[in-house]
Amino acid sequence: MPEASRRSGLHRAGLRYFHEIENRLTGVSGPGVPPDNEAGVIGWGTSWRMQGYLMMAQSTGNTAYVERLADLIDQVLEARDEVRGIEDHRGESGPVWSTAGKFTAATAIIPDTDGHPALAVTVCPPHAKTARVTVQAEDDDLFSITVTGPPQRKKSGVISLGLDPLGERSADRLIYEAYMQRTGVTARLLPRDSGAPSAGPRRARPGTYPVRPAMVSLAAQTGMIAYPMAGLARLAREHPALVPDSVAKRVPTYLEAAERAVRAHDEQWDTTTDGRGFYRWLPDEPVSFAGAELPTNEFLAMGRTLVQLALATGAEEHVERAAAMARAFHTDLTIKDGVADWPYWPSFGRVYRGWQATGSPKADGSYVRPSYAPVTVPEDVTHSLIDIDFLCLYHDAPGLPEVFTPSDMKAVAATFTRQVVERRRLRPRMRHDVGGTGKPGTDRQQAHVAGWLPLTRWSPRVARKVRAIQPELPPPPLMGVDTYCGALLARWG
Repeated sequence: MPEASRRSGLHRAGLRYFHEIENRLTGVSGPGVPPDNEAGVIGWGTSWRMQGYLMMAQSTGNTAYVERLADLIDQVLEARDEVRGIEDHRGESGPVWSTAGKFTAATAIIPDTDGHPALAVTVCPPHAKTARVTVQAEDDDLFSITVTGPPQRKKSGVISLGLDPLGERSADRLIYEAYMQRTGVTARLLPRDSGAPSAGPRRARPGTYPVRPAMVSLAAQTGMIAYPMAGLARLAREHPALVPDSVAKRVPTYLEAAERAVRAHDEQWDTTTDGRGFYRWLPDEPVSFAGAELPTNEFLAMGRTLVQLALATGAEEHVERAAAMARAFHTDLTIKDGVADWPYWPSFGRVYRGWQATGSPKADGSYVRPSYAPVTVPEDVTHSLIDIDFLCLYHDAPGLPEVFTPSDMKAVAATFTRQVVERRRLRPRMRHDVGGTGKPGTDRQQAHVAGWLPLTRWSPRVARKVRAIQPELPPPPLMGVDTYCGALLARWG
């Protein structure tokens, strides 16, 4: 069969796939938008659907996709913190979509016997949100704590603790010394209330206390959500005929919302001395890797948005930041024998290198992770969806500083054809990661194979292998990312 016919068939299959998934989405996944992002569904679900509608509009020229995208954006804007009137962990209500649940650290507040907050026990993900902290009294005003959770969570505990910050058994110090990476439990003593009785030593009130996940606006999720808004603004500027008048008049609102959301994370922006750009978590943020750089795919989620904003507005700041993140990604591409490899965590960052406890929570750079072993694993094939999209989006963007060469693009295409794909039994499948020696990918990961299709321009073998791997339908439960993959099939098939 001629290649053009094969590609036309993949395009038609993508159209069917996209609508089949959209029609089957239920619950928080669709067809509407959740009223909030506290479970991360808008950030990691609805955002993919919005990207899919944008791409379908570009692929087909059908303005109905733009109208549906605008409808989704309108609902998403209603879920912002400032519109809902809710506050994040700092007490601020911004133009963003804070999350909690499984994404943030969770804290239990232990009272003293007078009922005043005395000890904050913080538990890091994963499986933090359902943890319980049990306090048992011991002799001499001392107590023990035990942190339990679901079966996946290792039980941990520390005995003979006190609430005196100057005492030998100070709870915050002993819990710090007992810290284990696997359980991720830390604690802070809370000052005695000025109105509380001061006579005698403080005692912790025995009982079992639930934890409460912190509300945090995560830069990666902001980037995911704002990306299709900025993309629609760019589409309206470059191809106004694709944007109906009813949507065009709302585009300035969408563009402003995307820019405000991105600016809300300005404090997290950072660069290396040689000009590589990235976002990091602040040291006092209640997240697993406070103080560390975001994973590559997560800061590139913001990078994609900045590319679109650069082209929609021409603002030099957006251009500079997009280029700085492109340089960060480019530097981490290790090319050997014409094949690229790159890590999940940026190689210049704290998590990639790991860190040791200093003996002082302030000096550790993270209040919730006194130490962490180095993590040098390669990028996985699910998160690489964002990496590949950024790579191609930036490469194709007119007027941005050149970062990725044709040989770079060919090497990343070869990553897929020569390292990611392996033949298992009679049918090729994707591995778990881009490194070439990883474990077999899951059925869910095979459903993301269309993410590599934009690289067909640098290797025709990409499309052939995608066709061989692409499932008829993804395994349940169906997710927003599945509609995006259908749109990729339609766009590049």
